[in-house]
Amino acid sequence: MKRIIPLLLLICTALKPMAQGSTSTLDVVGWNLEFFGAPGAGPSDDDLQEANAKRLLRWLDADLYGMVEIVDTMRFRRLVDSLGNTEYGFFIAPYCSGNTTGTGNGWLTGQKQAFSYRKSVFSNISTRGIMRNSPNGYTNWASGRFPYLFSATATINGTSKDVNFILLHGKAGSTQDDYLKRAGACIELKDTLDAFFSTANTYIIGDFNDALHISIYPGASVSSYHAIVSDSTDADHYKSITLPLGVAGQSSMINFPNVIDNHVISNEVTPLYIPGSAQIKTDVTSVVPDYVSAHNTSDHYPVFSRYSLSGVVTGIQNVSPDELGIKVSPNPFTESIFITATKNLANVSLQIYNAEGQLVHQRLYGFINRAAVVQPYLSGLPKGIYFMQFQTKQVKTVVKLIHQ
Repeated sequence: MKRIIPLLLLICTALKPMAQGSTSTLDVVGWNLEFFGAPGAGPSDDDLQEANAKRLLRWLDADLYGMVEIVDTMRFRRLVDSLGNTEYGFFIAPYCSGNTTGTGNGWLTGQKQAFSYRKSVFSNISTRGIMRNSPNGYTNWASGRFPYLFSATATINGTSKDVNFILLHGKAGSTQDDYLKRAGACIELKDTLDAFFSTANTYIIGDFNDALHISIYPGASVSSYHAIVSDSTDADHYKSITLPLGVAGQSSMINFPNVIDNHVISNEVTPLYIPGSAQIKTDVTSVVPDYVSAHNTSDHYPVFSRYSLSGVVTGIQNVSPDELGIKVSPNPFTESIFITATKNLANVSLQIYNAEGQLVHQRLYGFINRAAVVQPYLSGLPKGIYFMQFQTKQVKTVVKLIHQ
């Protein structure tokens, strides 16, 4: 029997789902927890919903969670405390739809936004609602469900960055009025970001209640968040890292055809983003097998993305083009660009992404001699903003390209 027990422990350990987070990266999750703890709404068994959410948060093992539709604040506190109250803290927005005071029954029973954060990663924390004094903002953000801001200093492996996470819970619905309210909210949000966050590391996460590549309103040709999605023409542009997931036909909800839970990052964060890390965590079923069939936790999936604060992916340092040893010209360009090596370069990889984060060109070079010129094939690309990542085994650089 003594010989069997270690074998059983080994089998159980092997079958246990691996945590998704990493100690070397900043891991971010947005999740709509569907009327969390609300009697008579959402999943029918509130205790089971809480238990499943605890299991999934431990499995996700993220550094920051932006969650919406938090109703029962005491259950939410238990949820965070289950992760270790010395390891994680939380903030709940002091407002919700129809309640701007953070008090009374309207707030207690309303769907609230909340952050949970790893204390060892974040310091100098402040939170507040954005645009709370705007009459149009009140109407457009579902009667007072304003964006919720979490500002802090994040530190991973000795590298620190000041960061701003903006948690959205957009106006729901697929009517023209719903669409116009979301569009108005987006325009005002972008104006606010351009005015006050133009050089900040900004992450926009949450339940947008609309896709980014299209709209759930059938009469629209573009997303209600088009003002942000299309903003790739100035110094304060944004990268919609979950947009390609929607284009690929994925869904962030059970039995709903679009990705309406999204992550968008500012140009300052783009070099920190680990390409391909944005994921719809449909594999929650590895932890809660009946998540979909029993609808016992949420009708939304968590959405995950990962960042290297140093701009280093797998130990690769981020440097300027001159330091790496390349010159790019012309830029802006009309047809072609030319990359001139100013030093000998070995084991080079080249990727070019469009403003929505989609890979449009890639190539590997074994060796590029000093003074040699390479020409990426860019024929047929539409005009716009692109980002070229040029990388060796030791260093990498990112160059913004303008196609006129």
